[in-house]
Amino acid sequence: MGPRRFFKLLNFVQNPEEVFSLPKSRIKELGLELPEKEKALAKAKNEFALVNKLGGKVISFFDEDYPPLLREISDPPPILYVLGNLPQKTGLAVVGSRRATSYGREVCRKWVSVLARAGIPIVSGLALGIDSMAHEAAVKENAPTYAVLGCGLDVNYPASNSWLRREIIAKGGGLITEFPLGTKPRPGNFPIRNRLISGLSAAVLVIEADLKSGSLITARLAAEQGREVLAVPGPVYSSQSRGTHALIRDGALLVDHPEQVLEIFSLSFLNEREELTLSEEEAKVLNCFEGEPLEFDELILKTGLEVDKLLQILTNLELEGLIVKQSGNAYLKVSL
Repeated sequence: MGPRRFFKLLNFVQNPEEVFSLPKSRIKELGLELPEKEKALAKAKNEFALVNKLGGKVISFFDEDYPPLLREISDPPPILYVLGNLPQKTGLAVVGSRRATSYGREVCRKWVSVLARAGIPIVSGLALGIDSMAHEAAVKENAPTYAVLGCGLDVNYPASNSWLRREIIAKGGGLITEFPLGTKPRPGNFPIRNRLISGLSAAVLVIEADLKSGSLITARLAAEQGREVLAVPGPVYSSQSRGTHALIRDGALLVDHPEQVLEIFSLSFLNEREELTLSEEEAKVLNCFEGEPLEFDELILKTGLEVDKLLQILTNLELEGLIVKQSGNAYLKVSL
């Protein structure tokens, strides 16, 4: 039974248990088939016991700790299964391509680090690509992040993110789903869960998406829910930027710096990095970058440094998070 039918059914009763007392004609009129009350209760008790065994909990729409933002959407889930915690503050949804480029990965890592340090809960879907990177960047800042699943709480999907599930819970975040235990990650589940990603958040930040990306579904749902849609522009020749550019053309807010996202949450820009003191040679190398990646050989020509010395400087700058090494032998300056 989906949320819309569930809430429609409640229009005819004072509390959910009275559903079993409705005349069969009314049940048929609603297009429902109800199990016997005893069987339904036995199944529910078994589900509760299994959730408790996992260390999780079941939150209903009628509970006080049901997320207030989620109550506002048109089809809130009647039941949430939670392992860990629910967000206590207004969150930011961060979504994007499963096939993220080095550009998208770097934007996600740097921006989410800044936003998580500022105290913004990060919400995403634990999928490979941008979703996983957003969760990972948050836990590295020891900040809570929340993963909305397209499967049951007991289904380890994707399997490669087992460690990330544990870290999310360890850092005070949580795994959230509306699907019963044992539900497999079927393709149709993910558009359904996307409304919860946006529903738990005040805004949705899209970092890279092609034109058929599920991230665009999340963005559309966010707009329908009255949430702010933010899109990061990307290289015009990248297929993974076509979706974000389409969002911008359709009215999404173009953001090219994390401070713009913080302004949405009425927060001042926080950068907890201590002021770096660069050597003259390090500053010389860093000043060679003007937005585009540079090959190692180009840097040799521009700086006149010896190969070993340049390698040492590039390693130091990379460790400080000021540049990132790309495919081949190219480097890109990171914008803070």
